[in-house]
Amino acid sequence: MAAIQLERLRKVYPNGYVAVETFDLEIRDGEFLVLVGPSGCGKSTTLRMIAGLEEVSSGRIVIDGRDVTEMAPADRDIAMVFQNYALYPHMSVRENMAFGLRMRKLPEHEIEARVGQAAAILSVEPLLERRPRELSGGQRQRVALGRAIVRQPKVFLFDEPLSNLDAKLRVQMRTELARLHAQLGTTMIYVTHDQVEAMTLGDRIVVLHKGVIQQVDAPMALYQRPANRFVAGFIGSPAMNVLPGELRNGCFRPAGSERDLQVPSGLPEGPALLGLRPEGLALDPGLPVLSEVSLDVVERMGHETLVYFQLFGQPCVARLAPDATLAMGRRVTLGLKPAGWHLFAAEGEQRRLSGTQA
Repeated sequence: MAAIQLERLRKVYPNGYVAVETFDLEIRDGEFLVLVGPSGCGKSTTLRMIAGLEEVSSGRIVIDGRDVTEMAPADRDIAMVFQNYALYPHMSVRENMAFGLRMRKLPEHEIEARVGQAAAILSVEPLLERRPRELSGGQRQRVALGRAIVRQPKVFLFDEPLSNLDAKLRVQMRTELARLHAQLGTTMIYVTHDQVEAMTLGDRIVVLHKGVIQQVDAPMALYQRPANRFVAGFIGSPAMNVLPGELRNGCFRPAGSERDLQVPSGLPEGPALLGLRPEGLALDPGLPVLSEVSLDVVERMGHETLVYFQLFGQPCVARLAPDATLAMGRRVTLGLKPAGWHLFAAEGEQRRLSGTQA
């Protein structure tokens, strides 16, 4: 296991494009850290710099107290699992898992012991003599994990390893990865664009946007106290509803509304944005009325019902009880729960000004 320090890490390509901007972070020994963000945000570039597959423009990478910034990938004591598995098609599962160890000239008895141990951990013993083409996607991903495990590295790096799997297999493999981390206790850095993966796997999550860290926090802290509008909109599914409006005299009034929402005193007056989680809206007549709306779409998910509508001219969604008797075109009165709303600045970084949480 190893702690990792990323000190003012920066990546600029020859054409001047800045992929990663001043990435400063300490990753704790044994931590499962997730880098999340939309395509092009710099998460995979950051991972590849840690791995040594991408040259660092400036800054330092320190693993277990050792500066590895200029070291070759093979000398960093890391193992990386890729999105496309990267298995050798002409080798058996056993040979794929043993290949890296044989290249390092480990004794054969140790290679066999490590392969057997990894195969047992991942439940792939019956597959050891098969070729990759004889395996399902989930089995191939297990083999790719096994090939990384046998190396017994200080750090595991995962670059969107589940994106090629179907929905059911992704859920299953998420469980496997969480179990694997608990069992091995090794430092793991995981890249994904899927915020559900990030929320369910990470001890901490780094949210990236345009190469800049937006927030680093525990999953529920990100959800309940997003640092800015980008984090608020990216974390949570369905995404947070955002209504423009005005802060005046301790109240927020959404644009197009004649109703005021009482907010904490001392907030800067002027244009602002109100963020409402879908679960912060309800049909409960005992709640303060927000507005009457006409339902555009009703999605019955079994465990919940999602309804879509226009609220003060903005497209919005509410998460309601599964037994809600609703239909498209019906007019309903939406109430606002006392917890779950957030206020953001309307300009600049759109930082969080205030909010409540359940």
